[in-house]
Amino acid sequence: MPARHTIRFRITAVATVAVGAVLIAAGLGLVLFQRSALTSSVDQNLTQRADDLSALLQGGAPLPESFVPTAREGFTQLVGPDGVVLVSSPDLAGAPPLPLDVPAGAGDSLQTVTGLDVDDDSFRVLSRRLPNIGVLHIGATLDVVSEAATALATALLVIIPIVVAALGALVWWLVGRTLQPVEEMRSEVAGISSTDLDRRVPRPNTGDEIDRLAGTMNEMLSRLEGSVARQQRFVADASHELRSPLTRLRSQLEVELTQTSDPSWTLALRSLLDDVVGMQEVVEDLLYLARADEGHVTVATQPLDLDDLVIEEARRIQSEGRVEVDLAAVSGAHVAGNPGQLSRAVRNLLDNAARHATSRITLSLGESAGTTVLTITDDGPGIAPEDRERVFERFSRLDEARSTDAGGSGLGLAIARDIVAHHGGTLDVLVTNRPGATFELRLPTAQ
Repeated sequence: MPARHTIRFRITAVATVAVGAVLIAAGLGLVLFQRSALTSSVDQNLTQRADDLSALLQGGAPLPESFVPTAREGFTQLVGPDGVVLVSSPDLAGAPPLPLDVPAGAGDSLQTVTGLDVDDDSFRVLSRRLPNIGVLHIGATLDVVSEAATALATALLVIIPIVVAALGALVWWLVGRTLQPVEEMRSEVAGISSTDLDRRVPRPNTGDEIDRLAGTMNEMLSRLEGSVARQQRFVADASHELRSPLTRLRSQLEVELTQTSDPSWTLALRSLLDDVVGMQEVVEDLLYLARADEGHVTVATQPLDLDDLVIEEARRIQSEGRVEVDLAAVSGAHVAGNPGQLSRAVRNLLDNAARHATSRITLSLGESAGTTVLTITDDGPGIAPEDRERVFERFSRLDEARSTDAGGSGLGLAIARDIVAHHGGTLDVLVTNRPGATFELRLPTAQ
């Protein structure tokens, strides 16, 4: 899951769970409040009926039938001081006194009881002691209270999930809209390379934190662009200034080699000349990369046979006698490109393979589906899959097995990939089951 979606999911999940918990707690509280309110209403009715009946009983009047309800509404029972039932509602006719604990003294006792002989339902019962008369029990069914609470709870069980789901969808949409500018900035930054540091991230112009973040990132890109530009100018200027003295030094060393006959002096001069030549190559590489970074590399293309360039560079490697080069799989391949630049790219690839090969380099060249494919495989220690892109970085250093102590500057592969890219192709390291490293160069085939 992308990071943006991860944040979006977390925010939505937290908001949904929090609101769901609040709604559940509120729903539970509402049900309890409704039950309490309805029970309180029942208690008020029981108190009113008890007051009316108490007034009649204490006045010596007979109980009217309206004060002796059926079990559907409740019940009434009057128990004398000796524990004998004096009067009761029809459903309690002949029943013993209700098994209820009534505190001594004046005042009403309200309690909820179940399992009475009247019915299996729950009843709210008010018990009142009447002086010289007995104990008056008045009960009312709690069916209405239970049914109302059940109805409300059922409604909430349906409504709360719908509300939570709707809220979750709304939060998901709102967070997505909020994070969209961040995703646009991330996408823009991901596409910025060292060659297009003039690009800037879009600003939503909302004046909020995201807008300020975009402004800060653009300021950072401006500083980075200026720093890289200064670095490129320094590299280009330094490399340009080094070309002339290195050329003069090389020329003087070559002249001295032709004029000396001392073997030890000749050996020293050749060692110095090799170092100077290596420095010249590094300077030329730096100049090329500086021009490429500034966008000054142009490709004057012409039809050419890539196989001729490959065979020429392969023979140069063979003439050094360090490794064997297998050209059996090299066939004709026609491309449109700059001969000098493509020769340089192939040369860099072969030099890299020769430095790390144990004894053999295998080349393969051919055309397939409008693409010219060149593969260069050495039988050296190979390149780990996680380092397949690192080898194309400038001055890259991997393990000791593929170090640059054999003459490499760490720029050859970076230059080769840049040249290939300017020709509309690709250069990659393949992961194969064979030992060693395999580089694959792809170019459009000339029509």
